[in-house]
Amino acid sequence: MNRLTALLLGCLLSLQTLLAFAIDVGEPRQLLARSISSTTLALSAEDRNWLKHKHHLLLGTTNPDYPPFDINVSNSDYEGLTADYAGLVSELLGIPIEVRRFADRAQAIAALHAGKIDLLGSSNAFEAADAQLVLSRAYTDDQSVIAIGSGKSLGLNDKLAGLRLAMVDHYLPTPVVTALYPQAKLQLYSSNLAGLSAVSLGKADAFLGDAVSSDYLISRVYLGSVQIDHFIKNLRGTFAFAVSRNNSTVLRLLNQALDHIGDNDRLNILRRWTSGSTRVLLNRSTLSLSAAERSWIEQHPRVRVAINKYFAPMSFYDDRHQFRGITADVLDQISLRTGLKFDIQVVDTVAQMIQQVEHGNVDIAGVLPPTPGREASLRFTRPYLITPRVLVTRADNSDLHSPEQLKGLRLALIRDFFPLEAELRLRFPQTTLVEVDDPLSLMESVAQGKADVALSSQINAAYFVSRMFKDRLQIASIYGDQPGIASFAVARNAALLHSILDKALLSIPPDEMTELTGRWRTNALISDSLWYNYRGLILQILLGAGVLIAAVIVWNRYLRKLIQQRSAAEQALQTELGFSKRLLEELRLAKEQAEDASRAKSTFLATMSHEIRTPMNAVIGLLELAVQDAEQGRADRASLQVAFESANGMLELIGDILDIARIESGHMSLAPQPTDLNALVSATVRVFEGNARLKGLRLESDLQSTQHLVLVDSLRLKQILSNLVSNAIKFTDQGSVKVSLRLHQREDGQLQVVLEVIDSGIGISGEDQQRLFQHFAQVGAQTARQGTGLGLVISRSLCELMGGTLNLHSALHQGTRVQVTLNLALVLAESAAHTDSKPQTSSASMPTQSILVVDDYPANLMLLERQLTVLGHRVIQANDAQQALALWQESDFDTVITDCHMPDMDGHQLARQIRALEQRLQLPACLILGLTANAQAEERERCLASGMNGCLFKPIGLAELRRHLQAGTSQVPLPETTDNDGNASGFDIDNLQYLTLGDPTLIRRLVGELARSNHEDLNALRALGPQPSRSSLRALAHRIKGGAKMLKARALVRNCEALEQASLGDATDEQLKVLLDTLEHSLLTLEKQLAQTLVL
Repeated sequence: MNRLTALLLGCLLSLQTLLAFAIDVGEPRQLLARSISSTTLALSAEDRNWLKHKHHLLLGTTNPDYPPFDINVSNSDYEGLTADYAGLVSELLGIPIEVRRFADRAQAIAALHAGKIDLLGSSNAFEAADAQLVLSRAYTDDQSVIAIGSGKSLGLNDKLAGLRLAMVDHYLPTPVVTALYPQAKLQLYSSNLAGLSAVSLGKADAFLGDAVSSDYLISRVYLGSVQIDHFIKNLRGTFAFAVSRNNSTVLRLLNQALDHIGDNDRLNILRRWTSGSTRVLLNRSTLSLSAAERSWIEQHPRVRVAINKYFAPMSFYDDRHQFRGITADVLDQISLRTGLKFDIQVVDTVAQMIQQVEHGNVDIAGVLPPTPGREASLRFTRPYLITPRVLVTRADNSDLHSPEQLKGLRLALIRDFFPLEAELRLRFPQTTLVEVDDPLSLMESVAQGKADVALSSQINAAYFVSRMFKDRLQIASIYGDQPGIASFAVARNAALLHSILDKALLSIPPDEMTELTGRWRTNALISDSLWYNYRGLILQILLGAGVLIAAVIVWNRYLRKLIQQRSAAEQALQTELGFSKRLLEELRLAKEQAEDASRAKSTFLATMSHEIRTPMNAVIGLLELAVQDAEQGRADRASLQVAFESANGMLELIGDILDIARIESGHMSLAPQPTDLNALVSATVRVFEGNARLKGLRLESDLQSTQHLVLVDSLRLKQILSNLVSNAIKFTDQGSVKVSLRLHQREDGQLQVVLEVIDSGIGISGEDQQRLFQHFAQVGAQTARQGTGLGLVISRSLCELMGGTLNLHSALHQGTRVQVTLNLALVLAESAAHTDSKPQTSSASMPTQSILVVDDYPANLMLLERQLTVLGHRVIQANDAQQALALWQESDFDTVITDCHMPDMDGHQLARQIRALEQRLQLPACLILGLTANAQAEERERCLASGMNGCLFKPIGLAELRRHLQAGTSQVPLPETTDNDGNASGFDIDNLQYLTLGDPTLIRRLVGELARSNHEDLNALRALGPQPSRSSLRALAHRIKGGAKMLKARALVRNCEALEQASLGDATDEQLKVLLDTLEHSLLTLEKQLAQTLVL
């Protein structure tokens, strides 16, 4: 049995040893004490010997910090209120104290239990509840307080019923708090900082903590967002060191040292780490209230106070509507000392404040100087503010130096505030008194010139002058030897309240009262009421806004009247014309037109993609075959003829496709003309012979001949046939493509035309045929091929527009047959005889005209002169618009042809001046035609708007020129071709032959003139300098482009257009220089080739 007992004891000792080793020993810290003891402690020899063998004491502290008791903000130091007392203990006992910091309070207490540390600082009732621990003598009081959010009030809810109460988890035992506040919702936090943050952020309604740490954090972190509401009467303890109950020696020595610390040392430590508010809470016993006074406070816990909110810095409301100022701070001090709560009521004047107290509506008047007359009905407390009286003048007034100079001036003062009215009237009978209701109005009266000087307290004057009237007002002098005082006033029958207030004011030390009032004397940046500070400015803004609103209202009424008049006129018009019904119809038509325009644009895109490239492919294929034949010594004139016809056909096709005005209007109309079907179909088929031969296909045609002409839009029919033949060749890899034409006479006199295109290609499946006629749809197996997918859609649409049909018959791998059926009207031979598709160059049927030609480009001028001479007209040339205007005034001209873009005065300005002269001189209007290289519909509209009859686009042939002169009005000419037949870097001599009807003499003269103009342009380009103006660049580029288009010098035209666009846009100087260099290189190339042409 003894062995078993010994074994169990051994196990327990071993377990205790293991547990001791398992307890954290803490993080070492350096004790930073700021106090030095002013006395010494006499120890017994036994105690000194014990301390000598002890070597050091271990003090425990915890994480997070508990400021200002425990602060570990540096990497190694431990400081704070507890650290200062630990330093004094170390000095008095003559033994070093080492600090160990633990992760939390529980670990520190466990280390104290295990003997790993000797004492634990900042201990209170929480540690006292531990049976294994005992507290030393107290080194400061632990007064519990309740803190709430600034501007909030608990009202009569002292039990915190239903409120969220925040507290540090190791401040007080939870049972104690729940017993005190059973209806509160207790929320525990790891630190005071976290608990106060919860109140500041609205996550908790109140905070329970000690007065020292709460005030410390509020004043440094939460000033303005959290405030101490009241202290808890039934919770008052102490802070001390906690030691193990078994460590009696440490406890005895610790108590001896703490008892030996003097009051001065304790007071210095308390002042170092606390504010005046905290010291009040810790020394409430200094306020000696009688039993009757304490009973009165219990019966009247809330007291009503009347204040004037315009008496800054004495009393006012800030921008968050919180009561601020010296009076507010003094009331807070009284509340801390007495436990009274104050309800603030605002009055506008001093007289109202006195009246409210006398009638019992409020208990205290907040700011009121005592006078003998007022003391008959009021009791005044001892003053809480003493301030001199001063005189305030405008800043530019330097004449007032003493009160004796007030004679004859207007003196402003606050009505019923200072007891000086009688004295002033007696002393300065010639001085006019201007009474106002508050300090702000007092300062405004002087600033606005309503008074010459104002009598004010120095603290009010300094506040307003520094904040709102800086550089406008100044304190000129002191008034009198007696200062102004501010006191609280109560009713004569409120003797107990008067006594409580007096004792509370008397308990505030003078240094704390000086500190309290000094803060408001120097703080000129307090955020108070926006209306209070900027009332004058706000009134001005409101006045201006009112005037503006009134103006807007008047203007709106005027506009409304105009709108009503307009509405009445529109209503009358609608009634008269039956506008309502027609409006709906026009709306429907507009919608249909918009949809038609959208469809027309789709057709335009497809035509651009397919129909321009199709003849170009034919041209390229035939020219390639002609080159191969030439290498073998054969001249394939037929291929060249087909290529020439295809190029001309493409020029006509582009002209119709680029008719922007018609496309945007949504009208896709036909232009029927007498047409030889055999010739049209044969010519179209010949276009694709080159492409078919390149793929090794047979292109066959079976055309039924006829002597009749039919009325049809030849261009659209050619477009349909080109689409079908092109698709057939594209999707046929071997075999043949056959074009068939069959004609049948109908009983109604029309001719039924059946046109078929049959190929032996890959064919089309039934599923693909269903979606083949959808916009942009392609056969699945052919999606890799290029094209828009609109070819068949356009062909079917055109057939339907002509009153016919287009049907497709195909099977996969068995070829395709497309059949076009049209019913066309026959043209009688007599009608056909009047139709001549070739251009007439003879002028036999055209009367000779006197024509004025204006162009700043010599080559263009010479070409036009020669063309018009060939047509049999008399031509007078002018190099610019001014010369042309002078010539027009001297002679009679039938026609004026002018370039649209010229320097100084352009063609549009010339046309306007000619029309103005015709109207003024009552002359018949001549024919004016514009000439430009900008082949856009907008350019034609500009020409018509300036008074011209039409617009010609370069290059212009004899046939077009003759047609315009015959008609006497313009038709939209064909836009220029894409210059695909021009030399990439030079010019096209064939185009000059076409323009001059092959006259070699004229060609040579024209090339010589072009060479001279090109040389001048090159010199003009070089003379522009390193930084030419963009307008000069644009004008020169346009001038060069006119001659380049005549020559079809594609590269030069492209460079000119690029430079024009860049000079209009936001191109950089570096980009413009690159374009200039490129243009200069093109001009040099053209110059060399023109020189070579002249040699030949």
